Amino acid sequence: TGKYHSPSTPPPPTARLVKYKGRYAEAESRYCPSSPNVTKAIEEYMQIAADADMSLTELAIRFVKQHPCVASVVIGASEPGQLGELLNYMARGPLPSETLASIQAAHVKYPNPAP
Repeated sequence: TGKYHSPSTPPPPTARLVKYKGRYAEAESRYCPSSPNVTKAIEEYMQIAADADMSLTELAIRFVKQHPCVASVVIGASEPGQLGELLNYMARGPLPSETLASIQAAHVKYPNPAP
């Protein structure tokens, strides 16, 4: 969603890494926005989503949904209101080829930003 995008902008209090702080040690270190590669990759994916006129969440859901190596998509809503939004994204068609090309270019540039 981009909510962990910047160390200067704290995520909302309902974010998992805030609600369960200290219990997600791996995620807290892996997705740490102070890591330059994580921040740069997030910014690039956020721009791809903006260029395609969609949220970063929609971009991610639709990407994995159409990826040939993915057999099923597990969506995770931490609040009931998110479920409808996620299901709506699941119902949308495949991403445009230009968007997929941009995602591939970002992946080449940042192959594993959060190892």
